[in-house]
Amino acid sequence: MRLRAFGVGAVAALAALGLFAAFIGFKGPSSGGGTLLLSLSSRSAGRLGDTQVLIHSARGGWSALAHIGNVTVPAAPETYAAAQADVAPGAYDGLRLAGRDLSAPIRVTAGQVEPVLVTVSGGLPQDVFAGNGAYNSGLLGLQGKLKQLPDFSLTDQDGRILDRSSLVGSIVVLAAFHTTCHDTCPLYTSILYQLRQRVPPAVRLLEVSTDPAADSVVALHDYAVLAGTSWPLLTGSADQLAAFWAPFGVRLSGADSHTNFLGVFDGHGLLHHFETGIPDAGSVPGGLSTMLSSEGMRELRSHGDGWDAAAVADQVRAAADLGNPSAGGGGLAPSFRVDALGGGKIGPADFSGTPLVLNFWATSCLPCRIELPLLQRATTERKVRLLLVDERDSASAARTFLNQVEVSSPVASDPDGAVGRLYGVSVLPVTVFIRADGSVEGKYLGQTDAAILGDHLAALTG
Repeated sequence: MRLRAFGVGAVAALAALGLFAAFIGFKGPSSGGGTLLLSLSSRSAGRLGDTQVLIHSARGGWSALAHIGNVTVPAAPETYAAAQADVAPGAYDGLRLAGRDLSAPIRVTAGQVEPVLVTVSGGLPQDVFAGNGAYNSGLLGLQGKLKQLPDFSLTDQDGRILDRSSLVGSIVVLAAFHTTCHDTCPLYTSILYQLRQRVPPAVRLLEVSTDPAADSVVALHDYAVLAGTSWPLLTGSADQLAAFWAPFGVRLSGADSHTNFLGVFDGHGLLHHFETGIPDAGSVPGGLSTMLSSEGMRELRSHGDGWDAAAVADQVRAAADLGNPSAGGGGLAPSFRVDALGGGKIGPADFSGTPLVLNFWATSCLPCRIELPLLQRATTERKVRLLLVDERDSASAARTFLNQVEVSSPVASDPDGAVGRLYGVSVLPVTVFIRADGSVEGKYLGQTDAAILGDHLAALTG
């Protein structure tokens, strides 16, 4: 393992060249190993004292990785580039620094660069985000741009206490429900029932009540028996449940008055995707069909808003960085019309009748720095229109970023992530390829390259 600590001059040089973005496909060291780039950031500027950094693997135990001096840690989205180290390819499971052991899956690939973000608060390291998707999520989380599972202590259908600490490191799928609901809630329970067959057991499923008055432990137990569920159904006092649901805009309810919510959270508890409409459940498990009102039966037969357990499973895989990032096409591209970075309004309808590539990006997305110029060149050469969708940035930050990477394609601003949710965007970057007739040819999760773009653009123009 060969260590190269970053000095201020080296950091400035890399920043000027845009190489902080070059984590995917960037040439690694000639030693045959991979390169681990360690960055620090915080919610508000602070410091981290002098510390050794060690990395752990199941096979090799703890190994020295870097030494960090007494440094100032900037507030996100800014980062402090703490060290660059050549690391043997393989799987690692945590870092040790400042007296703390922090668990995180870290995959180092020969000839490539693995970005690792350590968040700092109160002078101590708090969490580790490894890989491009997690790195981006960590920065967005520090900026408050991603909602997060709150601290909680609630009671399940067997009278056991479940709290936030028991979910650390797990992908979580959370749904709102209450036991006296006769329409949408049983459909959400059905989605989780089907999801249990599609995702690994390590993925945690939860339903949390929105009706503390009716949902006693006994009521939850009876509902679990009726539905045949195997996951926790949680309840608590009115204050506990109101505090739990407040970050997600879910109101406490009763009878058939309720707010729908299903969310997929990553291993850090950050919300990556959510749904609030009526699902396409297809069927309901156990005896839940006996609970459905005429409205509930109508919703079941209607196929709802088109999202089903398979779509949620795709989001789980994206949150866990599992599975193939290439997703199939089909259906019409969702329509939107939002503020354009250059003024006025913009949306897919402005490109009607011509092939279009939508690219979702953000200034905190490291691979986007490499991908955006490539996208602009490739679409220009193929005479395909390109619309960039900027996720959750200010207009000034977006303009500065685009000037740095010398990209001038039209930009749609998505400050609250609404357009991203229309397209199921849970990681960045995401590229959607749209045919001239408005149908989706395909979708790619993660950084594209010339070969990937060539295949999709040929399909659009062939």
